[in-house]
Amino acid sequence: HITFREQVVHLKQKCFSTLRNICKIRFLLTRSQLRTIVNSLVVSCLDYCNGIYFGISGQLLNQLQLIQNAAAKVVTNKYKYDHVGEDLEKLHWLKVKKRIAFKIALLAYKSVNGLAPDYLKDMFRYAHHGHTLKLIVPQFISASSRRSFSYIGPKIFNNLPTTLTSSDAVDIYKRNLKTYLFKLQDHELDKLLS
Repeated sequence: HITFREQVVHLKQKCFSTLRNICKIRFLLTRSQLRTIVNSLVVSCLDYCNGIYFGISGQLLNQLQLIQNAAAKVVTNKYKYDHVGEDLEKLHWLKVKKRIAFKIALLAYKSVNGLAPDYLKDMFRYAHHGHTLKLIVPQFISASSRRSFSYIGPKIFNNLPTTLTSSDAVDIYKRNLKTYLFKLQDHELDKLLS
């Protein structure tokens, strides 16, 4: 069995090794090409199954954020100790915690709208409050069960504004969700996730 700590350490080693190799050929590439390569080889690794990272410790979340920050520094040609906060916004990259929320919210939307596999759709039960669709959040006792998609998916979906969850198309939902998450302050994100 692999732990989250081992998974994050392995991912960090892989991504930093890739970033070092990209830096060796950076002078041959345009910024657009560099961004595409970093997105393809590093950011995609951060996004792969990132929903499972929901609820991990702050320390491990910070390690994942370090990977993303390093990737942004490679694309923007910043030095190791330069601040990268505004660069993430310029690159239109959500921070890692928001990317995790994005993935869970997207899977919940797809499940509600019949666009997800049956095993995900079957995890949700619906409650109609007037004209508003809400998902029933199951009552779990253990901490690990409160990290499951069947619990956190409905919780996040229900906490999103109705104008967002009632989007007609996935592309519109994704665009509006990303904009919504970009605007959220950290304490508002914590409220969304709780």
